Amino acid sequence: MQHSFAIVLLTKGIFGGAERRFTNLFRYVYEKYPANAYYFVSYDLLNKIKNIYPDYPLDNVIPIGKKEFLTANGTVKNFTDKKDYVKNKTKISILRKLYRYLKSYKSQYTLYREIERHRKVNKISVFMGVFSGIIPLYFYLKKKKRKEGIIFCDMDSWFSDVVPKEKKYWYKKFSSFNYALENSDYVDFLSPFILEGIKDRGMKIDEESVSITPCSFTDYSKCKIGDKNIFQVAFAGRLEKDKNPELFLEAAIKLSKKYPEILFHIMGEGRLSEDIKSQVTNSGFNNIIFNGFHPNPTEIFATTSVFFSIQTTNNYPSQSVLEAMACGNVIVATNVGDTRMFINENNGILINLELDELVNAIEMLYLDKKLRERLGKNAYSYVRENHTIEKVADYYVNLFNKASIRPLN
Repeated sequence: MQHSFAIVLLTKGIFGGAERRFTNLFRYVYEKYPANAYYFVSYDLLNKIKNIYPDYPLDNVIPIGKKEFLTANGTVKNFTDKKDYVKNKTKISILRKLYRYLKSYKSQYTLYREIERHRKVNKISVFMGVFSGIIPLYFYLKKKKRKEGIIFCDMDSWFSDVVPKEKKYWYKKFSSFNYALENSDYVDFLSPFILEGIKDRGMKIDEESVSITPCSFTDYSKCKIGDKNIFQVAFAGRLEKDKNPELFLEAAIKLSKKYPEILFHIMGEGRLSEDIKSQVTNSGFNNIIFNGFHPNPTEIFATTSVFFSIQTTNNYPSQSVLEAMACGNVIVATNVGDTRMFINENNGILINLELDELVNAIEMLYLDKKLRERLGKNAYSYVRENHTIEKVADYYVNLFNKASIRPLN
């Protein structure tokens, strides 16, 4: 009998790159192995999948956890509490530590028991926990004897959940991440930069468990080159400090004073959403457009000529960048981490994280139509040739097979 496998992704709130990537990956793999593939998601993520992909196959998509995921003011409560991840500078009492530990332990154990019930019914032999999805799988890893294969998909360029002395912070959730890094059958790192960052922080990674995702991908059926006669520039991503949306807005305001005909788009949601929206309004420039969350950003990318990805540590392999490239956009990106793995002088411009370099890059591309058309055309071809779902799906199926004694045919 063929084995069954499950992807566990339990995020709430933002439907970002990871959610798009693994939701599309599951659909592709499910179509090939409908009797073997399962997708464990939060109820919030399930609702977003239904809204964004009306035709999505839901037979083997299994929601777990609490249905009451909204706070009193109607916002979504995140699956992971950021306060539990950041080292508190003030002294925390032992009672507070114990409370955090017991609260986290109870909630994650409840999720584990729910997953375990579905495992028995569906005879699942391999689980892949995507980032926070690994936390309830921690209880499988702690079993003295287990038959389930466990894969940890680590996508964290910030390494915020890793500390070298995890026992010192036993009351925090990230000790589960550390344990998973050192004890999972395989750890799937999204890029070499993340692996090196983990090692630099003192994690003892078994080299035989290390696996690097070969590439990323996106749904190219939604990507096309539209009318680009009006010069437009886009920023899309989580509106968080590490993405630097405020720096992009500052560049947009500065250029709007000189070139009011350029259109600037800001898309995304996050903790800076209200601040960014307010700054756009207060700028007084109608050519700077705040879109907020956009269910289909490729509709905007089809008409933009330039896309900015200016993260502080690593831009690879951003879903928004791939979508923008597939719509014929020149990519202007910060030269950090593994960004050079898909952005180079043939399809984009690499810059330092400085206002003047952002401004100069936009102005140069605005004034040189032939340059932006050449780079945009190269970007369009590059992603379709090198970042395909077929390549990624084959990689993950092989990884599921390696983690199980019963390979897929």
